[in-house]
Amino acid sequence: MLHKIVDTKKEEISRISISSLPKREVPLYPFASSLKASSLTMIAECKKGSPSAGILRSDYSAVSIAKEYETCGASAISVLTDRDYFYGSLEDLNQVSRSVSIPVIRKDFIIHESQIQEAYSYGASAILLIVRILEKSRLQELFQYAKSLGLGVLVETHNREEVELSLELGMDVIGINTRDLDTFAIHPNLVKEIAPLIPNHLVRVAESGIHSSKDWDDCKGIVDSVLIGTYFMKEENITTAYRKLTTGIS
Repeated sequence: MLHKIVDTKKEEISRISISSLPKREVPLYPFASSLKASSLTMIAECKKGSPSAGILRSDYSAVSIAKEYETCGASAISVLTDRDYFYGSLEDLNQVSRSVSIPVIRKDFIIHESQIQEAYSYGASAILLIVRILEKSRLQELFQYAKSLGLGVLVETHNREEVELSLELGMDVIGINTRDLDTFAIHPNLVKEIAPLIPNHLVRVAESGIHSSKDWDDCKGIVDSVLIGTYFMKEENITTAYRKLTTGIS
């Protein structure tokens, strides 16, 4: 599936016209510092569906969901922009970026500078780079290009070697995805195993597999922020679900 998605991205990139991109009309919000704002912060995700789960929310509205996340206290919003596999769009990114006053991340399978330019033009304050799908030199080039535009970068890892590579290249926000993108299986103890490799002055983010207040509490002191999407998309009332997750109170 991962190779299939990357092949689709290569086709999409061939159709991007930089000269046709809209002019950015929203501020750049600081990304890394926002995720260090309290003992444990939230990157809340707008995610209509996925290859493994299908459609997660039939009444999906990225803007209304993002506004509710911001009201609940999220420090950043992640917006899926992949259309073919995750049912997202750049228009979702654009509308959400105009509707909230916190950093918005373009979450996609980014392998080329033109995708980063799209993210900037459509209002993102940060992008996702996945170590698994990038050669070392490309990872560094794309990281530096994003930084040159003023964008933050969440670098996604899944094992010790990918964390060590991210540290070697000077990445400042390192995510640990407990979901294996090759199999979509969750490895629940992964964050505890490899987060200690990341120095405390950097931003450590836990991704995937967080579904309860116990999971939330278990992340405290281990990471600085958690990225959560599927849990919220499956809940009828996001505000109630947010409060239950972060406080244990229904």
